[in-house]
Amino acid sequence: MSDFNTTTHPMVSDDLLKQWQTMLDLLAEYMTVPVALIMRLDHDRITVCVKNNSVTNPYHIGETEALLGSGLYCEEVVRSNAPLFVENALDDPKWLNNPDVEKDMINYYGLPLRWPNGDMFGTLCVLDSKSHRYDNKQQRLMEQMQIMVENHLDLLEKNHKLELLSKDLQSLADTDDLTGIWNRRAFIEESNKELQRVQRSKHPVCLLMMDIDDFKDINDAFGHEVGDEVLKLFAHCITANKRAYDIFGRIGGEEFAMLLPETKRPEAIELAERIRHKVSEIFFHKHHAEIRITVCIGVYELASNDTTILAALSKADERLYAAKRAGKNKVMDCIK
Repeated sequence: MSDFNTTTHPMVSDDLLKQWQTMLDLLAEYMTVPVALIMRLDHDRITVCVKNNSVTNPYHIGETEALLGSGLYCEEVVRSNAPLFVENALDDPKWLNNPDVEKDMINYYGLPLRWPNGDMFGTLCVLDSKSHRYDNKQQRLMEQMQIMVENHLDLLEKNHKLELLSKDLQSLADTDDLTGIWNRRAFIEESNKELQRVQRSKHPVCLLMMDIDDFKDINDAFGHEVGDEVLKLFAHCITANKRAYDIFGRIGGEEFAMLLPETKRPEAIELAERIRHKVSEIFFHKHHAEIRITVCIGVYELASNDTTILAALSKADERLYAAKRAGKNKVMDCIK
């Protein structure tokens, strides 16, 4: 059986499920039936999503059936995407192998439920162990319930899209346009969160300040387009060599910073040297010239009184400029 849903849809919240359960309680009472269900389609299976709260309801939340030739009433509704009424299944050989009949549910009235894009969500249905018809008011109530559930699904879909859009906008606000890493504001915010955690755990944390050597000369000689390419290559190199939980951002211009949680100074120096070596291997050709870059790195292990990243950045910056004074392509963990 083919997959009826072509799109990934959001989860239904517990609060919404409770609302539906209340609706089904009222529906079952007005329709004078022991069973009212909302069935949820999941690829080639259908599951009891919500049921009315009655001791005479033989169905259980989470109860599932494969739809491929199941014989279920709901399979017919899903396949036809149309309402189905069965007055008495015992009068029709078509329903002989229906698992619903095995539960003594010989009477059925069901409507399809759809997501806003037309994908099948499942069915809304009532079942009874007695043969009878439903009057116009009862049918209209079922149709109104169908509309209400589909309106809920529409709101659910819209809220999900708004949440995704909000995340995308937040990501754009936090990301450096050129390199794709944290921008200065986001780096400071994420680092301060980490420092709050460190204050509680008392674990070590180090900070690297990095500055590309002679970057202005590259811009002057080859233009800002090449300079931008250098920045992107540099950021990619660091990203490829950092740990997943390290916090890496562009502070401004050719200056970058990386916070290293759970890291003591000797480990930070070792990582800085590895980064320095990897950066020195970067090269590309432009205008018949080979462009290579190097980096100076200041290493600072945060003290217990370093409660904000701005104070630590200033101290790491001092070590960075000590590395600059000592020459290009250097790592420095002290002030000289």
